[in-house]
Amino acid sequence: MTLQQYFQAYDFDEIYPHIGLMYPKARKLRKEFRLAYDMLLEIKPTPTKKYIHYQLMEDPDTNEMFFGADDSNFNGPWDILLAKEVKKDGKVDLGNEEIVANCLLNTILIGRHPRAFDQYFEAIR
Repeated sequence: MTLQQYFQAYDFDEIYPHIGLMYPKARKLRKEFRLAYDMLLEIKPTPTKKYIHYQLMEDPDTNEMFFGADDSNFNGPWDILLAKEVKKDGKVDLGNEEIVANCLLNTILIGRHPRAFDQYFEAIR
């Protein structure tokens, strides 16, 4: 499934609690995250052959292992990110809601948002 298809498959209220666990500041920014989610549902994806890959990763600072996708997977404009396939290694122990929440968070924080989102982005970061 593409990133946009994942977003379309889940209601914002299903994933918002996971966002708050991953990024505590988000607990006070529901309106801003909701706006981003709604915008991502409306943007027309630009086709790409690239993908977002969830796998077992190691934190270079602490050597702790975790499940995630490399930040570089989210480096790009929102329209291109939305067309990327989301892939998950078999040993990745994350539910779809957690992956969608993590994708939303990374898309907002790392991806290049449209200008219409500038003022909301300032509140989020």
